[in-house]
Amino acid sequence: MAYTISYVISWILGLLLFLIFPEKGLVTSLLQAHLVFGIGFFGVFGFLGHFIFSERVAQSIGWTSNGFQKELGLITLGIGVSGVYCGLTNNGQNSLPLLIVLSFFLIGAGINHIRELITSHNTNAGNVVIILPDFLIPITLLVLLYLQ
Repeated sequence: MAYTISYVISWILGLLLFLIFPEKGLVTSLLQAHLVFGIGFFGVFGFLGHFIFSERVAQSIGWTSNGFQKELGLITLGIGVSGVYCGLTNNGQNSLPLLIVLSFFLIGAGINHIRELITSHNTNAGNVVIILPDFLIPITLLVLLYLQ
């Protein structure tokens, strides 16, 4: 749920950024907001959940916590920091490599959550609620980068 909320907030911040700095253009404002806030939030929230609160998050997903979850926390933090950097430099135009990594990661995670839902009947909130943002976030960012 937190990623869906941050996704919506990213749209709102992008629109506000455009209203304050219309010379940037709507697409650039939206892209920057999604990179800085959306992906920045994704990184920090993912790190806190998978690294700091790994037992609780694993339980909410219906999984058992292990060392790989710590690694997941670190990679999400790296993606988040990269998102902030890309959004703050060159109007987000240098973000394609990050978006490729993010897309493979999130779409792959979304497919895995769907597989868990179908094959293991894993209806835990942490497994189901994340499916929509796993697809919306990378698709939105790739479309915004393309439009830019």
